[in-house]
Amino acid sequence: MSTNMEKIALPCLNDHGLEAEVTTRFGRCAYFTLVTLDQGNIAEVKIVENQAANAMGGAGPMAAQLIAEEGATVVIGGHYGPNAFNALVKGKISMFGPFAGNVSALITAYKDNKLTRIAEDSTPTPGMHKGPGQGQGRGRGQGQGRGQGRRQ
Repeated sequence: MSTNMEKIALPCLNDHGLEAEVTTRFGRCAYFTLVTLDQGNIAEVKIVENQAANAMGGAGPMAAQLIAEEGATVVIGGHYGPNAFNALVKGKISMFGPFAGNVSALITAYKDNKLTRIAEDSTPTPGMHKGPGQGQGRGRGQGQGRGQGRRQ
């Protein structure tokens, strides 16, 4: 590849090439659509089945290895858990996301510098939410404390 070429991997739900739906599930996506850009123009589109999708564990790093072996230098679309994130960093693959949509739209957004680069793992931790809590209480505490109070 010349220095003006780059290969972009997008985790997809199906194998429909540029019209494939991109998913935020990086390690467990069904397919990767690999788009090679040559001076900003699409030179090649390749679809690769993600063999890591049904792995018992370690799907993220396995998927990262797959796209690295395919020559990808950029990945767009997914949530990247800590293990996938570290594997992608080690493979010198830049991450953008999480995004959904179709491959064509995300490639256009990438070429127009409209995507957000990921600098840390981006998989939401189960049970941990950013922002206000989901408060299930109803304000019916009965004040059963046994404090002695203040005596005068």
